Amino acid sequence: MEIAIIPKWLIRYVYLNEKKSYEANLLISNLFIITVFFLFKDTLLLIANSLPHFCLFDKITGAPCPVCGITRSLCEISNGNFMQAYKLNLASFFVISFFVLQIPLRICSLYKPETQNIVNKISKIFSRLVLVAILMNWIINLIF
Repeated sequence: MEIAIIPKWLIRYVYLNEKKSYEANLLISNLFIITVFFLFKDTLLLIANSLPHFCLFDKITGAPCPVCGITRSLCEISNGNFMQAYKLNLASFFVISFFVLQIPLRICSLYKPETQNIVNKISKIFSRLVLVAILMNWIINLIF
């Protein structure tokens, strides 16, 4: 679930080393995502609320998808509306925790290259836990 959205050619201007450029990309990407949600939360909510809701998963299966409401929920977390975020999708708290956790992990791996393997293992374990949390939240919501 690691998200690296900065193009490789652009990040290579900062880091020539392949491993460091990947770590830097993950760090910058997570900082970018968190910043967008905190700076443009109201705009994102306006856009999300003005678009008609269409979920391909819902249309095919008839059941809401596991991540329905996460974008709106992340915007609500940014606004400090934790109860509304909880109502929209409880799993969003795990998702935002994952993004926030990536920042110190990637800083550590950039400045201490010997920790890269450990950081990547921690990140993979946590991403799997987030996936399990999303699926468990979805199953619980389907049952109740």
